[in-house]
Amino acid sequence: MTNQTRRSLHLALPALICSLATPAVYADEGVGHSIVAFRAAMAQLAVTSAQPAPGPTRITAQKIEGQQDVRVDASGAVVIERDGTRLDADQVHYDMLTDEAVATGNVLMRRGADTIRGPRLRFRVEEQVGEFDQPSYEIVRKRAPRYSAQALSAGIAKPADITVRGSGKAQSIGIEGENKYHLKNATFTTCESNDPAWYVNAKELDLDFDRNVGDATHGTFHFGGVPIMYAPVAPFPLNGERRSGLLAPTFGTSNITGFDLTIPYYFNLAPNYDDTFVPRYMGRRGLQLNNEFRYLMPGLNGVLRTEYLHDDAVYGESRAALSYQHDQIFGRGFSGRINYNAVSDKDYFADLSSRVTQTSQESLIREAAFSYNAGSWLSGSVLAQRIQSLTDTVQYNRLPAFNALAYVPEWNNFSLRMPLDATNFHKANADEGWRTYAYPQLAYNFVRPFGYVTPKIGVHSTRYQLDERFSAGPLNASRTLPVSSLDAGVFFERESTIDGHPVVQTLEPRLYYLNVPYRDQSTLPVFDTAPADYGFGQIFSENLYAGQDRIANANQLSAALTSRLINPATGAELVRAALGARVYFEDQRVTLPGELPRTDRSGDLLASFSGRVLPNTTLDMFGQYDPETAKFSRGTAGLRYQPAYAKVVSLSYRYQREQYRDVDVAFQWPVMSNLYAVGRVNGDVSTDTLTQALAGIEYNAGCWALRLAASSLLNTTGTYTNSYFMQLEFGGVVSVGNSPVSMLERSIVGYGRINQSVSDPVFGSQ
Repeated sequence: MTNQTRRSLHLALPALICSLATPAVYADEGVGHSIVAFRAAMAQLAVTSAQPAPGPTRITAQKIEGQQDVRVDASGAVVIERDGTRLDADQVHYDMLTDEAVATGNVLMRRGADTIRGPRLRFRVEEQVGEFDQPSYEIVRKRAPRYSAQALSAGIAKPADITVRGSGKAQSIGIEGENKYHLKNATFTTCESNDPAWYVNAKELDLDFDRNVGDATHGTFHFGGVPIMYAPVAPFPLNGERRSGLLAPTFGTSNITGFDLTIPYYFNLAPNYDDTFVPRYMGRRGLQLNNEFRYLMPGLNGVLRTEYLHDDAVYGESRAALSYQHDQIFGRGFSGRINYNAVSDKDYFADLSSRVTQTSQESLIREAAFSYNAGSWLSGSVLAQRIQSLTDTVQYNRLPAFNALAYVPEWNNFSLRMPLDATNFHKANADEGWRTYAYPQLAYNFVRPFGYVTPKIGVHSTRYQLDERFSAGPLNASRTLPVSSLDAGVFFERESTIDGHPVVQTLEPRLYYLNVPYRDQSTLPVFDTAPADYGFGQIFSENLYAGQDRIANANQLSAALTSRLINPATGAELVRAALGARVYFEDQRVTLPGELPRTDRSGDLLASFSGRVLPNTTLDMFGQYDPETAKFSRGTAGLRYQPAYAKVVSLSYRYQREQYRDVDVAFQWPVMSNLYAVGRVNGDVSTDTLTQALAGIEYNAGCWALRLAASSLLNTTGTYTNSYFMQLEFGGVVSVGNSPVSMLERSIVGYGRINQSVSDPVFGSQ
């Protein structure tokens, strides 16, 4: 469930008018950035700025008659200017005593970037009030483009604001001040055509850009000349600020839920907290009630989400989900967090999640932590954590876990690092108890521009105190191991050219020697340890395992050779190639239960390549070759051709011997003017298992866009979730239907949005 900046859409009409307001920040899907986007929405500025002091009224025309200080009759290219407002007309009668001007014939009023045209206007010049008869109008405002909160927090420059132009006609437009309009029997659209594909028709429409609020009555949304939505009363914000009301509904369908409809209602409770209530009707299962409550205060923020389905018609029982995240800064380096997630049953996400990524979720975390950070030299935390497993695999709970890290990065070329940890592991019918360890390490850092040498020594000391009720081994056990290593690398570079373009080529050899003596660890429990993936990162690490329950004996040398091509002007890496391997000087003796020890003297050979091999074409490859069997253990290869935005084809292959052979094909490609095809097929060809199939089309008509997509995804229950998406977007302002955009972005590397998309208003994206 992801948060997003919310705007009260009140069906279609208010969202369309809202597009003409000042910037509103749109957020991408992702749990971690929700408060950043929320804060950005709360910090929006008003549309208007302070106006200058009133100035004189200037009138120019081909012919001017009248009486001084009483009246003016002007004709022929008449222009009246005052305080940033300009009025053009064929004829103007201006009564100076009442300050009222009556303009007729090709009347054009410009107020900033706004323009209004009509046959007749009555207007009081100084007060900036009046009424247009039978006008057409165009209102222009700036709006921020879609901008992720991750980019915001990373300090990436925002793209330029988008200019949104709204236009229409009205029976009359009342001008009620410098920034106020009252429209009767008005239409509105962001389409530029005289025959717009869509428009809104409202009996009355009030726009107040001083207060940044608007009100519409009896608003009807028309698409293709057909009315498809109606709102009797629709108050709405004009600058992206939050306001209570209905959000745009979403609908879709899948084989799991049937017809799927949500009608969210947003409550703007206070500037620093809000609530969204989302009834969701699923044709096969029933009515689900969802709610999201968010709060933001100095030093703390959080979000509480709940879901409840009474008596699932397919499952036969009531089902529920709860998610609560809270982060707080106490000051002086202290902070805390709560992350609690729970569902009523293991199949909840596979059956009921509206987001594709959750259908394969295998576990949920419930934890509370209290942390301290004194800068780079000292940090620590206290953690209590439980895991709800959604599969048959049960993980250990940590109740509690204490950890600290003392780190001195630089002291006369030496660095000192000492992690400390004490964790109480709990798991039903398994070894339970405390594991504590300390690992003080001292390194000497000899670093020069041409290379580095880093010798390092440390002592890894671990102690177990187990619960006698479940332990089959000794209740008290300990392990102390000295660890020593030597890491060295050299940097060579030379200037060269490729196709006449200057490049810098590097050659970077690296050697890493590791020595860890053998200690018998067969009687020690295994709480959180598993084999680490063999790769370039792992061959330069101190342990074959991820976790602390096994420290593998080692007398080995790792070597790698990397070469890169770098653009000397920008520093960008163009191509990277690397070779790596490990040589063992003794057999492996420390293993996990059921694991066979390694007896080979040489490890698998590693090779990788990444970079642009042809114009607009990139290639990424990785291989792990076993010299003993003369076979590849695993490998990946990916080729992507992307000649332009929203134009990409990719092919990738993943292989692991005796496990899988995955093939992945994905694309987004224009098939004709403004019509794009999208698709992806991913599966294991060794077992003829389809993991995901996706197909769809996108059509961009300028002021509206259509997306149709269908997806079939293999979930954790071994069944397929088939989902169908249909979304209509109007002017990049409001969308109707169920958006497949987030799914397409995750599934197709290099996917480009064919128009400025609207954020999904309900709990993020699919």
